[in-house]
Amino acid sequence: MNQQMKSSQLLLTMNFHDDAMMLNEGILEALGRPRQVQIMLNEEAKRLLLRPCEVDSKQAVVIPAEHVLQVEIGARQLLRKIRKIAGWDTEQPRICVGERIEDYQAVFFDLARSIAVSPGPAADPA
Repeated sequence: MNQQMKSSQLLLTMNFHDDAMMLNEGILEALGRPRQVQIMLNEEAKRLLLRPCEVDSKQAVVIPAEHVLQVEIGARQLLRKIRKIAGWDTEQPRICVGERIEDYQAVFFDLARSIAVSPGPAADPA
């Protein structure tokens, strides 16, 4: 897969060992490169939603102002909750491919369709 295709995909990486979530450039572009995003979980549907928000919004996550290819978010409690909701019994890293919701300028991820990957730099979801 070439680098251009990778950057246009909406890839959310969850690393349970480092307690971090990575938002790739495709997600940032789909959201309009906001200064803050809100992470919302739907426990029944096992879905995660990212949407731009105001700085004073509940659970706002600040995105760096400079142009970056990906953003790492420290998310220990959120990742624990996601593992519980999704029913994952290991701490193996996971990648979710997102889908853009045009009307809401949001991206959602179906946790049930996540891909378990091997840790390390060679992990490639495609």
